[in-house]
Order: sequence, then structure tokens, then C-alpha cells
Amino acid sequence: MAASSSVTAFHSLRPPDGAFDEDAALATLRHEDPVHWEDPPGWWLITRHADVKHISRNPGIFSSRPRGPWHALESRFSMQADDGPTHRATRSVVSRAFTPRAVARLARSALAYTDEAIDGLITRGRCDIVEDIAIPVPMRVIADILGLESEMELFRAWTHTLTGAFQDDRTPDTARQQAAANDFSAYVRSVVRERSARPGEDLISAMLASEGEGVLQSFARDPLPGVPPGDGVLGFIAFLVAAGSETTRHGIAQGIRALLAWPGQHTLLRARPELMDSAVEEILRWTTPGRALRRTVMSTTELRGKTLRAGDSVVMLYRSANRDEEVFADPECFRVDRQPNEHLSFGIGTHFCLGANLARMELRVTLERILQRLPELRLDPDSPPRHFASSLVDGLASLPALFTPAGPDHGTRGGSSQGRTRL
Repeated sequence: MAASSSVTAFHSLRPPDGAFDEDAALATLRHEDPVHWEDPPGWWLITRHADVKHISRNPGIFSSRPRGPWHALESRFSMQADDGPTHRATRSVVSRAFTPRAVARLARSALAYTDEAIDGLITRGRCDIVEDIAIPVPMRVIADILGLESEMELFRAWTHTLTGAFQDDRTPDTARQQAAANDFSAYVRSVVRERSARPGEDLISAMLASEGEGVLQSFARDPLPGVPPGDGVLGFIAFLVAAGSETTRHGIAQGIRALLAWPGQHTLLRARPELMDSAVEEILRWTTPGRALRRTVMSTTELRGKTLRAGDSVVMLYRSANRDEEVFADPECFRVDRQPNEHLSFGIGTHFCLGANLARMELRVTLERILQRLPELRLDPDSPPRHFASSLVDGLASLPALFTPAGPDHGTRGGSSQGRTRL
């Protein structure tokens, strides 16, 4: 397969017959043309692990600022579209939600939310891993961080419309998006008034307290579809939902799918739960929920013999970097005991994901509880998984599964299985 045709196929939606092998196309690029110019749309595709690291560690040459990283949406919003002092200032405020102490507190919530989700389905013998567990658990954790848990249904409705901005195969429902955005915007404005007068310990209060530092302004530019322009609070919430709830959702669902597709690894992990930490890292490598981000070349430079000129866009393909044969032995094999595992799913350098430890915790907690409480979990042969078609995130829209039904008290809080879930 020629390099150019493989890239064209890679950026197109996956064909319905499933004939396109994305990983094979990416492997072709890595071997034949690892720094590849694609026109249209007019950008460099970066497929090697070492090159993604190099670009990420040199923001002076490869900047997030001029066009922003969300290449598929041509959008500049949030601290992902910034570098330098303003990026550091915003990052220092947002990081308060992801300290070890905060993550430990959120782990207790994630465990409770996972158990509540499983309680609601454990007697049925069937579920949709995406809708029943992978969406609600990280969404509720993000709501906790923001202090919005009292209006979960409104938050859920707005999050659903925001998700549409990341899907390539959904016809936008503009009127519905606008209605949900307006309702949620009115609610957030009331929250802002309340917390401006009586700050809490949530992250919205922390952002409001830092308003004089220009932090909120970094989230006020180029709002996503479904995010009305304003003072930056909604942009900030949208960023957390996209960077936290959405990507973690896809990691959970794709992680379960990988374990079920590799039954030997599923059996090994159940037999050796001490491998859960390495399993989480392998799931992050294997699934790579965040597909790609863009940088802009600030001054002419060379990369693997190619001249990248000032103003050019480069798109870092994380899925390809995480399959790089120069870094990973047998990269196409899913191995829960893989060591070392230098995946780039959280990025690297100044834009390394602030929520990395939170995402790891949520993956570990949900996977442990699913393995403990849903015996003989298996894919539903009559309802195949449905792909979440997107050039920004790699995930599933649906993952129907079957399991042996049990009583509602099977492995719930207070049961013996919880003792194996580390907080």
C-alpha cells in the first residue's frame, strides 16, 4: 500500500465493510515515510515515537498557540492551545484538582460510582459497557471535581451534545445542541454567582479565584459546538469533559474489549490481580484514546531529512507512536504484563496530561470491579461493538456484553471482593 493512499484511508471514516486496516496503514507510514506531507489537508503526519517526543519537548519550535491542537475542529480553546507563561499559569490552577490527595479522595467516589452502575445491571445478565459503566463513572467523577453533582441530569444532557462535536459520523442536531447548551449555560451562570460570593473547594471556585491571572480567558476562545461563548467557565468545563470524561470513557470500554478479545490475557489478569497496574498501562498503549494533536512550526527546521517550514502544521499520531517497533517488542500483541511500557497516551513535555493519575485510577478501579463482579463477561455475539468514528478520539459508541447474572449483593461494598480494590 502506498504511503499516500494509506494516509488518505486513515483520515477517512472507517469503511462499513471493515476492510481498512488502520494499524497496517500506520506501519507502512512508519517504515516508508515517517514524516509524511499530506495535501490536502496540508500538514505533516508524524508516526514515529521518537519524533512525537521530539516535537512535544520543543514547544519553541513546535507551538500549540498559533492554530491550536484540535486539528479536526480548527479550534483554539483551553490551555491545550497555549504555551509559555499563560499556559503555566492556567496549568498551575487546574493542577489543584489532581494532587495525590485529591485523586485518593476521588478514588473512593469512582469505586462507589462503579458499584452503583454494576448494581443497576448485575441481575440482567447483559449490558452495554459504554452506556452503563464507561460513560457514567468518569462523567460523575468530573462533575465531582467541578462541584456540579447536584445537577447530574442537566450535566449528562449537555455532555451528550458536546460528545457530538467529536464524532465524525453524527449529523449535528443544532437546535438540540443549542437548547442543551443554553440550559446548561444558565445553570453554570447561577453556579458562578453563588461561588463568587461563597467559594467552595471545587475547581470552578479555584478558577474564579484566579480570574485576575487571566486563567479563564485561556478557555474563552473558539468555543466548541454546543459551548456558547462567554467568560471562559463553559470552555473550561468543556475542556475537562473532553480531556477527562471522554478519553477515560473510551479507555475503559476499549480496555474491556481488548481483554475479551485476548482471552489468555483476561485469564492471566484474573489469576494475577497484582498485574493490574501494568495492565492499565498496556490498555492505555493499546487503545490510545487520544488519537492525535497538532502543532505549528514556528521556525524552519529539519526532521528525518524533511524540511518543515515556519507556519506548517504537524500532526502527531499517538496511536502510531504507541505501535512503534523501535520502542515496543511485538507492538501488535496486547500483553497485560508488558514491561517496560513507554507509551505516549498522556503526551510528554509541557503538555503532559494533568489528569494522568486520575485516568489511571479510574481505569484501575472500574476494571477491577468489572472483573470481580461480572463473572464470565463476554461479548454479545448478536450485537457487535459500534465504533465511535472520530479523528480526535479512538473509542466505542457501544459495547454490548453478556455475563452470568448474580444477586444484587454480589461483590458490592462490604463484600470480600472490595478488599482487593486499592485506594
